[in-house]
Amino acid sequence: MFKKKPNVKQLSPLRSTDRRKLANQIIKDFNLTPPPPPPAPPPPPADTEASGEATIENAEAGAAVSRPPPPNAGEIALRNALLPDPSNSAKISTTHGPDLKPITGVIYLTSDKPPLPLWIKMGSEGMFPTVYSLWRNPGIVPVVHTHAPVMERLCDGADLMIPGLVGPFPVEAKVGRIVGIACLERPGVPVVVGVCEVDVSALEAVTGEKGKAVRVLHWVGDEIWKLGGEGAIPERLGDEGEVECLEEGVGGVSLEDVGGKGKGKEVEVGNNDAGDGQEDIRELSVKEIDEAFHAAAMFGMFDHFDTGKFTSLSFPLTSSQFISTLVLPYLPPASSFPPHNPLQNTAPHPSLQMKKSGHKNSAKFLKLLDKEGYIKVKTRNGGEVVVMDVDWDHDDVKDFTPYALPVPPKESKNETSTGPASGSTAPSPIRILELFKPNGKATTVFYEVGAGTKDFYTSTEVKAIMNKYIEKENLISTTNKRVVKINANISNILLNPNLPEDREALKAGVTKRDYLGEKLLKACSPYYRVLHPSADESSKPKSGAPPKVSIIMESRQGKKTVTKVSGLEPFGIDAKGAAEVLQRACAGSASVGLLSGSSPKTPVMEIVLQGSHKKAVVEFLEKKGVVGKFVVVGDKTGGKKK
Repeated sequence: MFKKKPNVKQLSPLRSTDRRKLANQIIKDFNLTPPPPPPAPPPPPADTEASGEATIENAEAGAAVSRPPPPNAGEIALRNALLPDPSNSAKISTTHGPDLKPITGVIYLTSDKPPLPLWIKMGSEGMFPTVYSLWRNPGIVPVVHTHAPVMERLCDGADLMIPGLVGPFPVEAKVGRIVGIACLERPGVPVVVGVCEVDVSALEAVTGEKGKAVRVLHWVGDEIWKLGGEGAIPERLGDEGEVECLEEGVGGVSLEDVGGKGKGKEVEVGNNDAGDGQEDIRELSVKEIDEAFHAAAMFGMFDHFDTGKFTSLSFPLTSSQFISTLVLPYLPPASSFPPHNPLQNTAPHPSLQMKKSGHKNSAKFLKLLDKEGYIKVKTRNGGEVVVMDVDWDHDDVKDFTPYALPVPPKESKNETSTGPASGSTAPSPIRILELFKPNGKATTVFYEVGAGTKDFYTSTEVKAIMNKYIEKENLISTTNKRVVKINANISNILLNPNLPEDREALKAGVTKRDYLGEKLLKACSPYYRVLHPSADESSKPKSGAPPKVSIIMESRQGKKTVTKVSGLEPFGIDAKGAAEVLQRACAGSASVGLLSGSSPKTPVMEIVLQGSHKKAVVEFLEKKGVVGKFVVVGDKTGGKKK
């Protein structure tokens, strides 16, 4: 109803009498029950010698009994919860329906800044609450549930169809009843308000059913919701209506005993009730907590990319999914922060909670990672921050050095975990180390700082050499340390006047320090070294870009599909042996031949499987230790490329 911005007239204060009448009408229409009044005090003992004056007083008291009793504290509290004192009202007009029929009504809001819309009365729809009102007053309407993909459609103005419902169904959800709609991910937090078109409570099954279940009136993200300041969707609603925000909820994750003892209890900092004489764990500073969370995020991204687990992630990721998957499992143990209790290496430090960091919540932490270029975030309707993508190729992620993680008590104390997958029976993944060697004019920079011109360097080491050269030549700007001056060597070696960016830098005489680091990398020759258990890590690096296994599905002779696999040789996999294994796994024919365009001196073999067998090939490669980041999948059958 409110997909387009409505016309809201000037707000005016709601008179106390009108506010009470309206609140009482809401209580009646929505069958709300205020808390019972406290028990009345016992009557005073009768006085047998009461005077005539006392008789008159008793008569007056009897007359008073016939008047309506005054409202109790429960009724007043319920009215104030539904419509706080003071409240505002305003006339509102918009269009509704496929024919954009003009309709008018009244909206009731709090006196806050910005005012929070609580109730709306539009034409024949009658009075219905906003999501803000449902969050402040849990339980005032029945709530039905649906799946996340359906919820996305509802938050674009679509109605909820019967097949989209998820049981069990509330008994109050009958025809004409106002209901809230919540997603299964947050079953207690309605984000859509609608009216039942059918008797939802009487439905026994939704599979195969047709028709509209709930006609949507208002949702998170529409123009009415935006009047309230576009606040964050709560993660859950408290028993008394208090809202606990998702961003704060992530930071409040309790640290539990890994061994299972005392499960669900928070580990208290500095508490040593056991009296074993061991040293208490000190409270960490905000800086230490921030650094630990940042390192954990780097470790999480490194591990997911290095082991190929990143291929199982489905974007966008909610903030809670990102934190629980890529951050919390990689927090360092308490033993990483001296002085420490040496036995506290089975769990992260109890101070490592997001709410104790300088970010205070996950949204600000994710925005910092976005600003630093590690991830891309987006604020969706409802103010929720989600992660749209991760830069797995970022140098800081690829070159991250893993540290020891908490070791479960069952493991040997002499073993050091280097990742969440430690102790797994899965084969060790193959790693490829990207290296660079100075070439041509780039050797001048290495020579100037005393670095070997025939050695191999990682990308981080090359950038460090560039920084060392800049400092040696005193090229750093006095006003901005990220900006450096361009001297003759940089101009001749790294910058090309034919490129627009380089031409602008030469004209200005200055450029960014990071830009020169990237230019020096491009001026070097790329090499790589394959690292796997059966290979000699001291083997000579090979020139060129890192290798990847290619899996291509394409059509032949009409609708016939074949799967082509090539690029196995750099990973030490014999193509003929792989073809035999895949032929059995796919229960079809397989052939091996020289890849078209391959040199006979350095042959690249290609396996051709009859049918579409991407999944079987990927599983085979994973068993060989070739994880997803070294696999390129292409679909030429008309489907989307991956």
